[in-house]
Amino acid sequence: MDYNPEKLKDYYEEFPHGKPRMDGIKAAIEAADQNNDVPFMIYFREQICHEACFYGDSMYLMVVFPEMLSIIDRYPDTPSTQFDSGYVNALDHILWVYKWLIDECSSFYQIPMDDCLKFFEDYKKRSVSFGYNLKPYYRALYNFYVFDEEKRADAFYNFEKIPRDSNSDCKACERNTEIGFYLDKGDFGRAVELSKDIENFKLKCGNYWDAWLRMKISFLDYYLNSCMFEEASEIAGLLEHRINEYEKIEYQAWDLIINCYAHTKPGRALRLYKKHWKQLEDGTPHDLFDSASNICCFWDRIRRDGRETVRLHLDRTFSLYNEENIYKTEDLFNYYYSLAKDIAGKFDKRNNASSYMETLAKSLDIARK
Repeated sequence: MDYNPEKLKDYYEEFPHGKPRMDGIKAAIEAADQNNDVPFMIYFREQICHEACFYGDSMYLMVVFPEMLSIIDRYPDTPSTQFDSGYVNALDHILWVYKWLIDECSSFYQIPMDDCLKFFEDYKKRSVSFGYNLKPYYRALYNFYVFDEEKRADAFYNFEKIPRDSNSDCKACERNTEIGFYLDKGDFGRAVELSKDIENFKLKCGNYWDAWLRMKISFLDYYLNSCMFEEASEIAGLLEHRINEYEKIEYQAWDLIINCYAHTKPGRALRLYKKHWKQLEDGTPHDLFDSASNICCFWDRIRRDGRETVRLHLDRTFSLYNEENIYKTEDLFNYYYSLAKDIAGKFDKRNNASSYMETLAKSLDIARK
């Protein structure tokens, strides 16, 4: 069959997001490599980075991105393809994708701290050499330093004071970063004021609801951490119906919703757990920490309310599976707590900090309010 990159793109875009589409893009990468088509060798790798980051296994992003950097370093003047002509050249597009990689550094305890910081430094140098400022760099650094409040705040204030340029993230994404910062600082009024343009959809990102979903998840997390369970439950209800329409991994906040409903609608929380338990076992280590933390809080609430056993139709992939489908709530709590604690220990060891264990302890304190 004659090599035709346009048809290869049409082919893989017929597949659903996730592994099927990633497999299709991998075939396109192989064909471009065999034909030494450098622009598409890079472009198809950018495509699989996007798929891995937002719909698939983001660890694959960490594997394939260095390949892409190696290609562009060998061919630094590679032009963009007709599908990414909005970028000056292929390196310009790679700098955009690079932001996804440094964002994901915080998601994997398997990546040593030295390697994380090398990625940040390399991104910084490449951005400056291309003529861009460091607004996205400091935004990513703010997201990375969840374990160091001083460095995190310093990164945010640098991000906030630098003007936007053409490599900046969209205004809605930047606004959500600001909202998250002020919620973390307890400045609720400032966060609400900043949220208005997203609430009324004057600021949007990607699909119509993307920025709105990110904002609502931030406020749900804030209300839950503040023990404002009725307010959290109201937002959870809005999110529950909306995220069913989305495939993107970042919006699947079922663990947070289940933890919230444990305080206000325990029956609904249990039904959602039964529906989404398998999905809660997937994701990056950071995703799994969040899921395990929220679900162990849910089971802690259920067992403390006096329910000793529950009937669950799980499958053999679940670690505690039994053919009778009857599970002790104590065992379920211990399973998710142990999982969260194990991941927290690994992140804290990588970060030389204690923030993950402190977060887990705080979550359990809230569950017992």
